[in-house]
Amino acid sequence: MKRVAMLISHIPNPRILKRIQVLENEFEITLLYWDRDLEIKESFEINGKNSVESILVKAPQGKPFNRIIPLLKFAYIAINHLSGIKPDIIHAANLDMLFVANIYLVIFNRGTKIVYEVGDLPKYSFIKKINSPKAILAKLLQYIEKRLTCRVSKIILTSPYFWLEYFSKFIQDDKYLFIPNAPLKKVFNKYEKKYHDIFTIGFIGSVRYGDQLKMLIDVAEEIGNLKVLIAGSGPEYQEIKEYTKNKDFVEIYGPYNYEKEIVSLYEIIDCTYAVYNTKFSNVKVALPNRLYESIVCEIPIIGTKRTVLGKFIEENQIGVNINDDKIELKDALLKLINSPKLMEYYQENCKKIKSNYYYENNSELLLTQYTKIANY
Repeated sequence: MKRVAMLISHIPNPRILKRIQVLENEFEITLLYWDRDLEIKESFEINGKNSVESILVKAPQGKPFNRIIPLLKFAYIAINHLSGIKPDIIHAANLDMLFVANIYLVIFNRGTKIVYEVGDLPKYSFIKKINSPKAILAKLLQYIEKRLTCRVSKIILTSPYFWLEYFSKFIQDDKYLFIPNAPLKKVFNKYEKKYHDIFTIGFIGSVRYGDQLKMLIDVAEEIGNLKVLIAGSGPEYQEIKEYTKNKDFVEIYGPYNYEKEIVSLYEIIDCTYAVYNTKFSNVKVALPNRLYESIVCEIPIIGTKRTVLGKFIEENQIGVNINDDKIELKDALLKLINSPKLMEYYQENCKKIKSNYYYENNSELLLTQYTKIANY
C-alpha cells in the first residue's frame, strides 16, 4: 500500500480530516501536524488505523515573522519523521509546509510526489508593486512559492478564484484541482431543523474579523430580543470573548469537535453571519465552508457585497448581502426577523441546490487523482 504523509501547520481542521477519510482505505496515512502550544485548542476525530504524530514547537498565532525560528525547529523534527515514514506522497498544506516537503524531497527522496493544498489565499499573493518593506517581503514569498511549486504534482484549491487570481500565472493547468470545502453528507444527514423562540444568528468557524463580529454584537444589542452564537477558536477569540462580557444575548461557545458538534451548532441558529473585512483582498475571492454548511442545513446567509461569496449568495438567492456597515446590517437582520416568508424563500432555494454541495460529490475525483500521482 502506498504511503501518504499529511503535513500541516496547525491542529487538523475539518478540511484536512475529510481528505484523510477519502484516502485512508487506499493509502497508508500518517498525519504530521504542528502543535504550537496555543492556549485554545480544538479537538478532532481520526480513524485509529491512521498514524498521528504531533510535533510540539511553541509558536504564536497570527504573527508570521515570529514563526520563522519555530518553523525551522518544526522542519528539522518533521523531516526526521518523514525520513522514517518514506512517504510516496506528501500532502503539504500551505506554503510553510511546502517548504518542509521540498527540503525532504531534495535531501532524502527525489521520487516523492508533493500535493500542495491552499485553503485560503494569503495576503502576499495580491501584492503587485514594490512600494514598501512589506511589499518587498510579499514579492520574496511569491518568488519562493513559484520556485517551490515547480516540484508539485498537484495543487488543490478551495476556490476557483484562487486559481484565476494567482496560481494560474505560474502553474500548469493540468496540475490544478478545485475541491470545494463542502460538508460530509454522512455528518450533516443528522441535522434536524429546529425552531426557536428568539431569532439566533451564528458565526461558526475560525474567530477572525473582530471588527465585523463586534459590529454584529452591537447591532444585536440595539435590536434586542435577538441572540448571537459565536463558535470556534482563532486569533481574535480572546478579544471577542472579552468584548462580550456581561452580554447575556451572546453565547461564546468556544472550540468544538467538528464531527461530534458541528450539526448541533447549526441546529441552534436561524441565520449564518458571513460579513468580512473586504480591505483584505483574499476575503473577496474565498468560498468558505460555512457557505456550504449553511446551504445543506437550509439556513439563510448574511454575506458581504463585492465578494465572490456575495455573488454566489445573490445568484442563488440564499440570503442577503451588505456592505461592512452597521446600518445595512441592522436593516438586513430586521428584514429577516420580521419576514417569515422571506426566510422560507431563502430556505427553499438552499434546499433546491444542496445536493450539489456535499463533499462526497468530489471524493472519487480526489481519490482518482491521488492514485494517478502515486502510480506515475
